[in-house]
Amino acid sequence: MFLITIDGPAGAGKTTLASLIHHSLAASGESVYTIHMDDLYDGWQNALGLELAYVLRQIIDQGDAGGPITIPQYNWQSSSFGHPLTIAAPSTLILEGVGSGQSATRADADIKLWLDLPAERGLERVLARDGEQFRELLVKWQADERAHFDRENTQSAADYQVKSAP
Repeated sequence: MFLITIDGPAGAGKTTLASLIHHSLAASGESVYTIHMDDLYDGWQNALGLELAYVLRQIIDQGDAGGPITIPQYNWQSSSFGHPLTIAAPSTLILEGVGSGQSATRADADIKLWLDLPAERGLERVLARDGEQFRELLVKWQADERAHFDRENTQSAADYQVKSAP
């Protein structure tokens, strides 16, 4: 399985880039699936911990074995995990979102992308997309993701670093 990770701060355009890559590969006949990290996080407070690394390893190992991949599905409305989704292993898997480029995925990632954006601009983008009511949670999230990126050395480990468009 060919693995692409797309990581970087909130609002940098990771989901948009993942969608462009996904549709380009699918249009050429490639078997491709995109996993959004939002589905894997255990809520706001427990998102970037050891459990996420464990889940990512399980997903990658299942895909590399060629069998079905079981993907947890976090429900943000109920603040709990629902029934997991099971898919056939694609030839290309895209992991998209904060934490996708962490050390647990690096040895298996064929392409590691980092999208960068100033924190203030990222906050503006996310609030425009998701709503002002998330401001306090997002400010805390930005601190958590910065700590995660520093701890994991995510940006330096990327194969390609891209400045996000204004």
